[in-house]
Amino acid sequence: STAQHSTAQHSTAQHSTAQHSTAQHSTAQHSNSNRSLNEQTEILAFAEKTKSTPQLISIIIPSFNGKHHLKDRLPSVVLACKQSPIPTEIIVVDDNSEDDTLNFLKEEFKGNIKSFKNPQKGACSARNHGVLQSKGDILFFIDNDVYLDENFFKTAMPYLSPDMFCAACAGYKAVNPKEQLDGIKLINWKRGFFRFTNNIYNKDLKPADKYLSYGVQGAYFFIERRKFEQLNGFDTLLDPYGLEETDLTYRGLKRGWEIEYIKNVRPLHKCGGTIASKTNKRTRKLFERNRMLFIWKNTHSKALLLNHLLWLWRSPYQVLQLLKILKKIKTKRIEQIPFISKTDKQILKECAEYALSIKE
Repeated sequence: STAQHSTAQHSTAQHSTAQHSTAQHSTAQHSNSNRSLNEQTEILAFAEKTKSTPQLISIIIPSFNGKHHLKDRLPSVVLACKQSPIPTEIIVVDDNSEDDTLNFLKEEFKGNIKSFKNPQKGACSARNHGVLQSKGDILFFIDNDVYLDENFFKTAMPYLSPDMFCAACAGYKAVNPKEQLDGIKLINWKRGFFRFTNNIYNKDLKPADKYLSYGVQGAYFFIERRKFEQLNGFDTLLDPYGLEETDLTYRGLKRGWEIEYIKNVRPLHKCGGTIASKTNKRTRKLFERNRMLFIWKNTHSKALLLNHLLWLWRSPYQVLQLLKILKKIKTKRIEQIPFISKTDKQILKECAEYALSIKE
C-alpha cells in the first residue's frame, strides 16, 4: 500500500510523463506478483511466531528479611533478563521485612527492578500483590535465593506460549550444581494424605519430545497469566507459607490443564534460604496444617476423604486450627466444582502410569 501511494504521488506530480508513470506502475505490479514463495512463507511464519510468543515475562520475587539473598542472587536475574529474547520485568515484593530491603533495592538496583511492599503478610499474598503490579502475559515466580544463568530465558523461550498452563524447572543445588533437587514432580496417596515429595530426576528419564509433571517447585516455575487469574491466584488461607504452589497447580490439574517439565532449564537453589528449614518446629507445623488444609479444600473423592478421616487422630492440633476457618474452606471447595474435569483418583492414576512409562 505504501508503494502504491508513493507511485500515485509520483504520477500526479509528473502528469506530463504518463508513459514513464505507467511503466513504473507496471513494474511495481510485476514485482508484487512475483514475490517469491519463500518470502511469503517467512512473513507468515513470523506472524505465527509473534502470535504464539509471550509479549512480556514478569519475574515476581517475594522476599522476607532476604536482603542478603537479593544482594547475592538478584544480579544473576538482572543479567538473565538483559540477555532474554523476550521482554522482561522484575518485581520484588517485600513481605514486611525488618532488614531495610526496600531501601537497599532502590539504591542498588535502581532502573532494573520494581519494588513494592506487601500490604498483607505471607508468601501467597506477596506473590499475588506482585501479579497485581505486573503486566506480563507469562509469570515467572522465583525465590530470592535462586541463581539464574545468563541464557536462562533463551533456553526457556521455546516452552513458553499463551496456550500453556505451567512449566516446571529442573532445579539444582547452588552449592553443587551437578546435584539435582527438583525433577518431574509426582503425587500419590498414603495414610490418608497426598504426598508431594517424590521426583523423577533427569538421569532417570527416557528420551521424549515432551515431559509432564504433576506439580512444581515453588522456588521457580512459569505460569500463564490468564490461567493464574482463572484460579484466583495463590490461596491466602495457606499464608504465611507452605504448599501454596502445590495447591495452585493441583487446582489447574483438576481443570484438565497440563504442567510441562523443562529438563534443560536449570536454576540453582540455595536450600532453605527463603524459609526456615523444614526441621524447624514452626515450619513443620505450618506444612502439617497446610497439608491437611489442601485435602479439605481440594479433595472431592468420597473414598479418599473417608480414608483421610481415619487418620485425623494423629493431628488433633491441626484439626482444631482448621475448624476455625471451616466456613472459608467449604466456600473454596464449592467454588471449584463447576470447573472440575478430572477427579482426584484420575489424577493419581494418571501420575502413577506416567511415572512408570517415562522412567528409565
